[in-house]
Amino acid sequence: MLTILWLGTALAGGPVLPETAVPGPDRYIHVQAEAGARPVSVDRLWSTLALGPQMRIFQQEAVQEAGRLDGEGMIAGSGRSWAATVGDIHDPARLQILFRNGLEKAMDSRDPALIAKALQFYEDGLGRRLVPLEIAARRAMLKDEVTAQAGVAFARAVSRDDARAEQILRLIEVADLVSPNVTSGLNASVAFSEGFGATGGFDMPLSQDQMLQETWAQQDQIEAETRDWLQSFLMLAYSTLTDEEVERYIAFASSPQGRELASAMFAAYDTVFLQTSRDMGMAAGLRLQGQQL
Repeated sequence: MLTILWLGTALAGGPVLPETAVPGPDRYIHVQAEAGARPVSVDRLWSTLALGPQMRIFQQEAVQEAGRLDGEGMIAGSGRSWAATVGDIHDPARLQILFRNGLEKAMDSRDPALIAKALQFYEDGLGRRLVPLEIAARRAMLKDEVTAQAGVAFARAVSRDDARAEQILRLIEVADLVSPNVTSGLNASVAFSEGFGATGGFDMPLSQDQMLQETWAQQDQIEAETRDWLQSFLMLAYSTLTDEEVERYIAFASSPQGRELASAMFAAYDTVFLQTSRDMGMAAGLRLQGQQL
């Protein structure tokens, strides 16, 4: 249930970047798969939650946002587009390695019994139906008009005091979906600034404290965007479920096993977002100087 809200935020206050050629993903920080202590569990989780298709969606989201920034004049000049650069950084095969490495580490500090119990939920019945519904909704929301329509549908449900709106708001709170997303966004923004600064992107080098201050200034914006997106996403994804089915999912999401799985997933996503954000910052800093990564 994460979205890459931080991608646009990281560049929104930055300089206009001149275009230069940036090489393919093989020239970025090399990532290798690590020998995992729980390969079966990770493989099972990867398959059960259909994470492969989600890596492709992450790339599409990142490229789409990069294209928007380019179209708004945030990326100036000619040559290879910023969207192409961002697409390389978010190559699905690379994201898979980053995610699996992060998941291996996260699983070491999680209760395997709770994780197994959570996976059982997703391997049968209602849980098995949820994954394709969420993937379909996220893919559909690549279209701005679909996202807008889902937001309008949620707002109307709130105005009518519909049970579904109340369920979605309750799910967001009891499953603690906002805070980890905001934390991930803030961490990613800092990582972008660090990469940007490391390659000489800032006119005046920023201290770590200055980077943190600038990042924390974005917290309210990131939180508002996160809530809006989650409300729209959940409204669309679960539109075909009955109220009773949504209640069952709320019970799972707020259970110890549901929270344990969510915690591991957020930790793995952080591994991905921190690396890709730092890579984008480095690429942006070098582009500003007419160099390449």
